[in-house]
Amino acid sequence: MKNFKTIIALTLVMMFGFNLNAQEKTKKTPFKSSIKFNGRIQYDFEFIKASNKNDKGDWFNGNEFRRMYVSAKGKIGKKISYKAEFELAGSKIGYRDVYIKYNAGKFGSIALGSVAEATGLNMSTSSKYITFVERAMLTSFQNFRWQSGIHYANFGLFDGNATLQMSYTGNGDHKGGFKDIYLEKGMNFTIRATTSLLKDKESHRVVHLGVNYDSRPGKKVKFRPENHMGGKVDLGLGASKGRSDLGFELASTFGSLSIQGEYKIHSNELPARTYKVNTYYGFISYFITGEHRPYKKGTFGRVKPHNSIDNGGFGALELAFRYSSVDNSDFKTTGNYDKISNLTFGVNWYLNAHTRIMYNFVNSDYNGLNKEKQVAHMFRIAVDF
Repeated sequence: MKNFKTIIALTLVMMFGFNLNAQEKTKKTPFKSSIKFNGRIQYDFEFIKASNKNDKGDWFNGNEFRRMYVSAKGKIGKKISYKAEFELAGSKIGYRDVYIKYNAGKFGSIALGSVAEATGLNMSTSSKYITFVERAMLTSFQNFRWQSGIHYANFGLFDGNATLQMSYTGNGDHKGGFKDIYLEKGMNFTIRATTSLLKDKESHRVVHLGVNYDSRPGKKVKFRPENHMGGKVDLGLGASKGRSDLGFELASTFGSLSIQGEYKIHSNELPARTYKVNTYYGFISYFITGEHRPYKKGTFGRVKPHNSIDNGGFGALELAFRYSSVDNSDFKTTGNYDKISNLTFGVNWYLNAHTRIMYNFVNSDYNGLNKEKQVAHMFRIAVDF
């Protein structure tokens, strides 16, 4: 009898142990949340001289922390991620990427909060990776780069060869946390679609095409002609009832050679009629040390030098030239500018993948009553971590 009880006991123990083992095998591993800290520092020097036919002008010399970001991002679920990024330059806190995102895999992702609006190739490229110190003038006609609302993105269409981005956002100020208590006055709608006709990673060849559209409430547009410390330009259009932009993108890389351009039609609904401003730019860049501009998700990313200074090398050296224009001839009034054009020559020295020194020489021509001109020497030391 004892032997029988022993056998039964051993059998129960074995069955219980087997059941525990089976449960351990089928038990799902709990998700572990993650967090990663990032930031960037961009420190600028600008030397600017404006003149016209009546005044030769004086040099303006300035320096500033152009950008100083700190951020935290991570995942709080297998399909849920977050990011909280803030700008500290100017000793004022401004919101940048501050969102909660749901990733639906092949169906794309939806983010609620503040995300950079997809309104073109130059604007969609991070300041960490833009070729010139400042973005082209045509980006000045949209609102601030970030807006808070609902953002949709899908970068995996047609096996990763096409992208679609949309947003519906308010008009709050980034230094006020994008708070907007007047949503009934209108919101911003943006949509952007891109495709890569050619994408050969081995030879670093890409041909990018894109189209974008945005519609916004009326606002008076002022901008600086591709500098950040110079005077603002007012085209004289005043506050419109509504604004919209239709843009087209083209870019290609062939190894170390890169070509990029955009054309936008900016429409302003004024009481008399709708006036149009044609804006465009084109640039060419070349890495004399053999690197290339990497392309991913409808934009360009981080340049990685072949011979970083960390390994005793020289780093990467890039030469660039850009022409950009704002044609305001459709709106002719006494004293306003018919056309503003910029010629920019740039040199970028990438010490390693996270550090670069930039120099731009910008020659601006204001075709108006006084035939104004402006030249600028711009320097930047930029790091990100």
